[in-house]
Amino acid sequence: MYQCKCCNGSLVQELIDLGQQPFANKYPSEKQKKNEMIMNLSILICENCFTAFTKTIAPRDIMFEEYFYLSSVNKELVNHFNELAKSIPSGSNLLDIGSNDGILLKPLMKRNVDALGIDPSENVGKIANDKGLKTIIGFFDEKNTNEIIKQYGRFDYVVASSIFTHVEDSEKFVENVKKILRDDGTFILEIEYIKNLLSNIEFERFYFDRPYYFSIKGIMSLFEKVGMYVNKIEEISPHGGSLRFYIQNKKSIKNPHEKLLNDENIFFENIFKSNFKEKVLREANNFKKFLTNNKNQGKKIVGFGCPARFSTITNFINIDKNLISLVIDDSPLKQKKFSPGMHIPIMKRETLLEIKPDIIIVFAYEYFESIYEFTKQFSAKHYKPIPLSLLERKYE
Repeated sequence: MYQCKCCNGSLVQELIDLGQQPFANKYPSEKQKKNEMIMNLSILICENCFTAFTKTIAPRDIMFEEYFYLSSVNKELVNHFNELAKSIPSGSNLLDIGSNDGILLKPLMKRNVDALGIDPSENVGKIANDKGLKTIIGFFDEKNTNEIIKQYGRFDYVVASSIFTHVEDSEKFVENVKKILRDDGTFILEIEYIKNLLSNIEFERFYFDRPYYFSIKGIMSLFEKVGMYVNKIEEISPHGGSLRFYIQNKKSIKNPHEKLLNDENIFFENIFKSNFKEKVLREANNFKKFLTNNKNQGKKIVGFGCPARFSTITNFINIDKNLISLVIDDSPLKQKKFSPGMHIPIMKRETLLEIKPDIIIVFAYEYFESIYEFTKQFSAKHYKPIPLSLLERKYE
């Protein structure tokens, strides 16, 4: 029997089984390819509050001991956090949980905000510290929460952007946020919205790094357990469509999210009546057939962007370097390594000048505009993998 950690509901069903999957943000070297950890990835979903979660939670310490995701290599994300920084008053203090390479700390420092980061990844946290961006390397657990309060006090603002889904014990995390935030402070939470993921058939956004995938109802249930309230929700663009919650210790408006919650209820009623896995298999088979047909015609096919979803797609559909010869990624931490599981070589973008590809599968499709600035010099066509679609249509 599985129980939902957001609402404590026990009506849980399987949403999809994605089979044997590696850790999607572990990019092996040639020597490491034989020793990857592979586990079954099954996604369950709560019928009451619509929170989804992995059936098995992979160990967090292994997951983040060496991490390969750098936020600041994405121009769109840099712009996103620059805009967020502008909303934080000068002279206030802020804690950024999961601060990565300091993508938010940097513009905050320029605005005279006393900003502190905490991130569990040693190699990425070191990059931030080397840039003079004050970062504690560790998990946002009870021990570190108490140490931070002892050394820095409590905060006017606490931010967690696209990291809450990575947390194993979400209830404890929320309790620590409550403890470290001033009574009149604001917690700014950004999450990838489960409704958008399912609406766009984005099964590729499920992987072991993220044990949880949240709904609005789930977030409200979870925070209300500790006497915190969602007072404002904004739709934001990162990661294919996310939500930003402003959460405080006092409720400022009665039932402020009625329409959003009604829309959510109707959407999930339809999801439970439909067969999500059938939709996924149809789109997955369509994508693999497209790759196979074009490869048989002698077309040169490459990928652009090797985020975690690249691993989920290629391992679920069994796509190796015979179908996608290589994948480009701008993170120097990934270059000259291999994609998890399928071991497709990861190269820097200049490699395309030699290859001159016919088809580019853009896996980091939300950053297509900046990718296209470089790849438009080739005569290649650009495609989003799932659902398969021609990306050039944006410019027609």
